[in-house]
Amino acid sequence: MKIRLLERTACFFPYLVLFAYIVGAISCYMFGMTGYLINGSIMAIPVFIASAAFILIKKTDIDLLTKVTLFPCSSSTSVTLFLLAYTFSILLLFAAPVEPKLSLGAVIIPYAIIFLQTLSRRILPAVVLFEIMLVLAVTIYSYTLRSALYFGATDTMPHIYMSAVTLLSGHVISGGLGDYAYFPLYHVFMSLSSQILGLDIQTALFIVTCLIYVTTVLFLYLLVNGIFHNEQISLMIALIYAMNADVIYYGTYMVTRTLAYVGFLILLYLLYSLEKPKANSERVITRSTGQRFCVVVVLIFILLVHQISTPMIIILLGLLFGIERFIHDRRHVNLILLMVPITLFACYWTFTAYSFFEQILPRVDPALYQTIILSGVVNLGLSFLTDNLDTLFVVFFGVMGMLYLLWKQQPRYSVVFGIFGMIAILLNVPNILSVVFQFMQILRIDRFAFLFLPFLAIVMGVGIYILTRHLSTMKISPKLVGTLLIALVVLYGIGSLGLVKHEPSYQRYSFEQDEIAGFNHVLETVPGDSSLFSDYYTSRFFARQGRYEPEIPGLPYYTLHWMQDNLTVSGKSGYIIIPYEQFRKGGLLYGKSAGFDPENNQPYLPTEENIRYITLQLSSKDKIYSNEGIDLYRFMH
Repeated sequence: MKIRLLERTACFFPYLVLFAYIVGAISCYMFGMTGYLINGSIMAIPVFIASAAFILIKKTDIDLLTKVTLFPCSSSTSVTLFLLAYTFSILLLFAAPVEPKLSLGAVIIPYAIIFLQTLSRRILPAVVLFEIMLVLAVTIYSYTLRSALYFGATDTMPHIYMSAVTLLSGHVISGGLGDYAYFPLYHVFMSLSSQILGLDIQTALFIVTCLIYVTTVLFLYLLVNGIFHNEQISLMIALIYAMNADVIYYGTYMVTRTLAYVGFLILLYLLYSLEKPKANSERVITRSTGQRFCVVVVLIFILLVHQISTPMIIILLGLLFGIERFIHDRRHVNLILLMVPITLFACYWTFTAYSFFEQILPRVDPALYQTIILSGVVNLGLSFLTDNLDTLFVVFFGVMGMLYLLWKQQPRYSVVFGIFGMIAILLNVPNILSVVFQFMQILRIDRFAFLFLPFLAIVMGVGIYILTRHLSTMKISPKLVGTLLIALVVLYGIGSLGLVKHEPSYQRYSFEQDEIAGFNHVLETVPGDSSLFSDYYTSRFFARQGRYEPEIPGLPYYTLHWMQDNLTVSGKSGYIIIPYEQFRKGGLLYGKSAGFDPENNQPYLPTEENIRYITLQLSSKDKIYSNEGIDLYRFMH
């Protein structure tokens, strides 16, 4: 029997969205927020289309247990096509220069062939899953292994340092290097990987973490297929998940929270897959002692890898606990299981990692929330559209799948995925919440949104499936329907890979080889405890959260300062590092190094005025080193 409240909510949703849009549009017009009105209207279009499609599709009443076939090609033919496309993409990716996006677009071809396989007469799930993991791996490696140092959002560099200290010292880092002394598992694992493989920390990190990360595709497939019992839907979900822009990004940015996310997906797999109904109840689930032990081990793993992930996962498990009781179906999370991570977290943070509370307390300061700050509109209209091309497909397929799961309720437990999918869309799609500075930068809700990516992929995969089933019932050629769907998936891939995305020229994710050579020269020649002045990204390379005693050769500690646009420096002596090639090509990122300041980072662009100013401020006689990447100056007042 259906839950009437959710069924009616799904039916009423299109009208609720229309009402919300009208209210929002009027408010933006009244307060002169034209940029928000234009961009919000762009994001509303796929919601309207998805709502209209849902109204039509629900009349068909699609069964989620059946399979749809659009292409008659054999499995051997499609596998051969995939191998050819995959080989071509590898050759193009690693033979082409680092930057061009055109070579990265080659991975879209294998993804399109995989989608074709999911719509073929005979599906080989193991083969298709392996193909998805292969393409995701080569996509990640195309970022991390082609540049001298890929750092993503810069946290990779401090983690490389802490892993190197762990390797060279032979034990976990001390408290003087920061609170990761209490969460050391990531750095221990990276140092062991480097030692076993005989590679440097950086190379070992990128190679090993990618192989671990792509297994999330497998765990997601097993989890979903255990609920839907439909290999076609499950493979579509796995494919859409691997193509998601955030999934790809975090695969390249495999820091502690990403490794905790892998543990979270394994935890979900254990909760959903290793189960059997209790003898006297179909809703209550029982697990063996070994299975419970595995769950506890994974929870301890997450606890020791990343500090914030554990409380966020507890919140998510709490939501799961509540929703399962609301729908009156199988209970994968019971109160006893929920108390395990709560107890581990409370005990460990209270008696061991209590110093981490000092980092959290500034974020709950009421003064930070007295005035709500809205982030400015950086891209408007067409540029916003191209930058969020993949997001439009996320909204379209996600809303359609979410509404259908809430309405159809087949199987009944899929309602949980529908509700979580709705939350995932709200957290991962630009909306009124994502423009509030406190919400995104202080509370860092984006890290919570990361955990909802599997549920976002589920509702998107269901949306693609029901659209495919609906179009196949119309008087349209199956090949034409298949071609249309492949075109949509290709456009989604183009947006996910950022092939049409415009980013500021000063924003970067990697260093070039000349810059790394210059940085290594600094490490070798500049004495420890010296003051270094540079831009944001260079400062992050030399960042140390604390001093390690005794100092390890090759890993000195420096006092770092972000330079400001007036290029002033403080102190009696120190060193200035200017990545001049990056400044000439796109500019540098300076800042005030203040805590929660929305105007903290300031671009320093290569205008004629700024070029002349650097020449006047920095004397050539103070230059002590220069290569194609950086200029190093020493000053004494």
